[in-house]
Amino acid sequence: MEAVLDVFNVLHEPTAVFARLRERPRIVTPWIVIAVLLLAVNVLTRPYQAAAFEAFRASLPPEQAARMAGQGGQSVMGLVLFPVMVFVALAAGAGLLWVGVSLSGAQAQYKTLLSVLTHSCVTYVIFAAVTAIVLLTRGVAAIAGFEDLRAPLGLDLLVPGAGLFLGTFLNGINPFSVWGVWLCGTGVSITQGTSRTTGFVGTAAAFLIGLLLMSAPTLLVGMAARR
Repeated sequence: MEAVLDVFNVLHEPTAVFARLRERPRIVTPWIVIAVLLLAVNVLTRPYQAAAFEAFRASLPPEQAARMAGQGGQSVMGLVLFPVMVFVALAAGAGLLWVGVSLSGAQAQYKTLLSVLTHSCVTYVIFAAVTAIVLLTRGVAAIAGFEDLRAPLGLDLLVPGAGLFLGTFLNGINPFSVWGVWLCGTGVSITQGTSRTTGFVGTAAAFLIGLLLMSAPTLLVGMAARR
């Protein structure tokens, strides 16, 4: 139960939580909590994802659209694999953190960094929940493309005409992600023995690289829509 509560306690007492993780890194329990919460949000927004996919399919040539018919829905297997995909993303992010900490000269501990990152991702869960609330308020009828799946809470507000890729990337830089970077940087500093500046800079760099990689698939969607 303490491991479950620490996923949320990190929001208001990060120093105490990360001090405990320094002594005993926890990965499985926080990963399950984060994955279940994100899965719940994902299921809740499935109708909106399907509407965006259908709008995208309608913009394609008829023969290509016909080949993609029936692919917009999320299968049961996709839901089952969703927690695995969350873990893979966390593992990759921890790898980026490990590289950043190692370059600073500190003795990086991958398992501890993975634990720190997993706990810090609770802010991403909050952002996903806020996005779901925005979509529920708009209604499925308001979804005319993948761009409408975003809650305009990030830097995309400053570039209203941004394309799908740039808009997705800028949307990822929002108050919740900044909060998450601050939490993770604090955790890196406490658990790895680095300075706060090193922890924050390394975490911010890893976040931007990860965000770039996660936004990259939208380039393919944009190119397909322009054909």
